[in-house]
Amino acid sequence: MSDIEHRPQAFAASDIIGEFPCTQTQMRCWFLDRLNPGNPALNVAVRWEIRGNFRTESIEEAFRQIIRRHEILRTRFVETDGQPRQQVVRGVEFRMPVIDLRHVPEDQREARIQSISRETAAAPFDLGQPGLFRVTLLMVENRRGFILITAHQSCFDGWSIRVLGREVGELAAAIDAKRAPHLPELALQYGDFALWQEEYRNSYGFEAEKTYWREQLRDAPYFEIRPDRPRGRVKTSRGEIFSAVLPLEFGERIEAAARAHHVSLFSYGAAVISAALHHYSGEREVLFGTQIAGREDVDLESLIGVFINNLVLRFDIADELSFADHLSRVSATVGAALNHQKMPFNNLVELVNPVRDPSRNPLVSINFNQQKAFLEDTRYGDFELISAPSQSPGVIYDLNFIMIGRPTGWRMSVEYNTDLFDEATARELLDLWQKAYAFALDDPQAKISAMSGPVRDGSLPKEAQQKPTSRLEALLLAHPDVADVAVRRDGPSSRSHAFVVPSAGLMVPLETLPAQLNAYLAERLPEEELPAAISVLLSLPRRADGAVELPAVSSPVPPPTVNVPAPVTARSPAPPADRQAELGRIWARVLDVPRVDANDDFFALGGHSLLALRMFSGVREAFGIQPDLALLFREPTLSGFASAIFGSQTASIEEPNISPSAAVEWETTIYRQGSGDCAVYTLNHPFLYYRMAKSLPGHASVVNLHMFNARIDEETEGFSLEKIAGDAVDAMQLGDTPKTVALVGLCVNGILAAEMTRQLRVEGHDVSFVALIDSWAPGYVRSQPAMTRWRWNTEKRAKRLVYFTGKLLRGRMSLITYLKEFSLSLKLVERFAPARAMNEEEQTTEAVTQYLVRAARRYSPRALSGETVLFFRSQATHRRARQLLFGWRGFVPDESPVFDLSGWHEDSLSEMGIDKLSSVLGERLELGGSAEHHS
Repeated sequence: MSDIEHRPQAFAASDIIGEFPCTQTQMRCWFLDRLNPGNPALNVAVRWEIRGNFRTESIEEAFRQIIRRHEILRTRFVETDGQPRQQVVRGVEFRMPVIDLRHVPEDQREARIQSISRETAAAPFDLGQPGLFRVTLLMVENRRGFILITAHQSCFDGWSIRVLGREVGELAAAIDAKRAPHLPELALQYGDFALWQEEYRNSYGFEAEKTYWREQLRDAPYFEIRPDRPRGRVKTSRGEIFSAVLPLEFGERIEAAARAHHVSLFSYGAAVISAALHHYSGEREVLFGTQIAGREDVDLESLIGVFINNLVLRFDIADELSFADHLSRVSATVGAALNHQKMPFNNLVELVNPVRDPSRNPLVSINFNQQKAFLEDTRYGDFELISAPSQSPGVIYDLNFIMIGRPTGWRMSVEYNTDLFDEATARELLDLWQKAYAFALDDPQAKISAMSGPVRDGSLPKEAQQKPTSRLEALLLAHPDVADVAVRRDGPSSRSHAFVVPSAGLMVPLETLPAQLNAYLAERLPEEELPAAISVLLSLPRRADGAVELPAVSSPVPPPTVNVPAPVTARSPAPPADRQAELGRIWARVLDVPRVDANDDFFALGGHSLLALRMFSGVREAFGIQPDLALLFREPTLSGFASAIFGSQTASIEEPNISPSAAVEWETTIYRQGSGDCAVYTLNHPFLYYRMAKSLPGHASVVNLHMFNARIDEETEGFSLEKIAGDAVDAMQLGDTPKTVALVGLCVNGILAAEMTRQLRVEGHDVSFVALIDSWAPGYVRSQPAMTRWRWNTEKRAKRLVYFTGKLLRGRMSLITYLKEFSLSLKLVERFAPARAMNEEEQTTEAVTQYLVRAARRYSPRALSGETVLFFRSQATHRRARQLLFGWRGFVPDESPVFDLSGWHEDSLSEMGIDKLSSVLGERLELGGSAEHHS
């Protein structure tokens, strides 16, 4: 329909008023859109009924004012180095098409409403264009119409419906009444939330979230209802929805039951649906996803935007449990998940790193949601806005169980993927769900095993599955890394070919599974019973009747091969070796591994979708090729991916004319050449470490790396800490032969030393120890409550004044040096005695330090679990740093020692402080770096 076209608009740089990182939910939306551009499953479709005396002009103007009020509705997405960013523009054009259906015969009107609703809901968005939001008004009677709203999930969620409804109603009523609207100023915009989330993900608190979810989902199965038809090669979004409206007394009964068991209404619903799914599937463990609002701060409640987050709920359901006992367990599980709801689903997938399958969602195939309708039925001036059921523009999950409470009663809906399930199955599930509620409400003390309801033959309990037909099949099914298996033999004299589905919790690289299974079978079967080949599938293809339908295979020859995701794929001829090698170097850089071999799997090496997009950016820059995300899912090995993107081309491609990449210029000063193989590298502050060199054991060389002559300008300002550290590692010129080194850094240079340690390990070098002096983990202090930060800063300022005043009174520093230690007095010196202000060395040190501080604020700390980390605390740091390990707990071994140094921060690298530092480091050099005790 031309009325709802989303026309591209050109924007000048001056039109862009803000740029922010994407939130993790936006990241996932962007990734899914890249996988399937214009994916309608990412559209949020809303339908309101409007009754009374209303003016279409007022409704349209109300929406315009809301777009001006909320920056997220003027946002677009751009890609920079494989990473999406969101940009806010000054304004967007908005108009609300009005479609008059009053002339349509009444018996045809509802069908026409549904048709238009489906069309508006499914029309795609271009994420590169701002204003991912459209509205259409259908006039069906003189005083009655429908407002159809479609927004992209990257800028809108369920809670936003409520915000939007209240503001549309209030603004339109105010326009009609010619009065000012009663809407408070917004304290925040969505970009502020994006900045907060980025900071939180770099904080200490985020590590606690990781610990909980890592344990909660350890060895979790991939729970799904076996579909009526085999899955295709990639996931689809075609779907339908069936619903049942329940009587008002049903809502009263479930609310009373939840109160009686002291659980939330959601926990009660989760217990019912999990019991139903357990009964239907025959599986003891049931997992499904659900969504939470994600608006814990009161200032977020009045914003439009996507704050929603997906949680994964895992339930262990034993038949001997009563429903009441099961409900109690479910309530505890839900409560724990809500207490750890700040883990974005995108990061959860990265953390768990499940086997990737382009035909499935990661972690969960089923979703459950239960909530009251977001839009309250409310009168505004002379008209009323009423919540109405909306269209499903596309499905994300195999099955989605939805309960929406409205004033007229609860509505139960089963949304299903029509490429997987028949209509009859969806109706059967809806019927079972209602019966499960009846079972729970009528007799909560009854055992789960007593639940009535049809058991579908398509997803049989394990004990009822087809029995293995051979010893080979039985042995493979018994292996913990195998979830399903099928064996085919093409003739009485031919060797068998085994097809295995890996378990969801597979911890070994996928491509190594056939060899491991072959070794396992060789110990248990005679040679003539061993398979000629083992192929790995992500699911066994089945006919509509559930029977396995294996593809034809050519005469198998050893050694066993792995094909993902289908047993046989037509391969392009191998790409030129030099291009595959260059591609391997790009993979290694993105995945942070020393090297990538031809059969290495991108995802098995720790890759995830966002890293894939960074890799694509490198491929595009190096070869001028834009790969497809679905292609990487189909061909996740280096050789397979290279063959797919390069094909059989042998002619060289003209390399793009790229100037040599800029680098931070590090200079090396060798304090002392040692007699042994170990070298201690100190970072910056070259004059402070010079004395230490004389005190360390003679076998160790002592070197200083500093960047005091480095260029700090607009180009280098954008460098990440990883890039700066990489340039420092290059400046060490260690070569390819593994070397033994140690690193020492003060304050932000300690953070740099930690990142260099990680990179040196990746390159195969041995880091004897890394010493961090007054180096707090990036983001830790800023993650503390404002009052805590204020108290810590006040303590530090008071201690600083006492320390340096004592030095002044004891004659250990001049008055001018004393004044330069405090920002206010330093400004006075700079104004009235500029010649006595900071000298060139001090200015350079300050410039370099602030440059590194800015880079560190953008840095996410990495784990140093295998290294010896030594912490040093000067008098500038409170004793609490010892217990907190300077905020690095969770990134470094818990037994990492903390040593006290005399002196205030840089002062600790002079006089007594440097002697203590030299003594500890000298001892560690003699011990080979091991950390034995605290001091």
